[in-house]
Amino acid sequence: MSESCRDCPQERVHQVEYRMLSDKLLDLKERVAKLESLVSRGLLLLVANLVGVITSLARGMMQ
Repeated sequence: MSESCRDCPQERVHQVEYRMLSDKLLDLKERVAKLESLVSRGLLLLVANLVGVITSLARGMMQ
């Protein structure tokens, strides 16, 4: 950062805006992580249900 920027009267405003942006990015990162977790859990349930349907169909065909 240059000397002229340090002396800038709006430097505090820029710092606050940077902190707010950082906080929002952290919040977004947490939300994306939760979403990834929910999607992976949903996919696992979908696969488990699909395996159950295939097993049921296979048993029905063998009888």
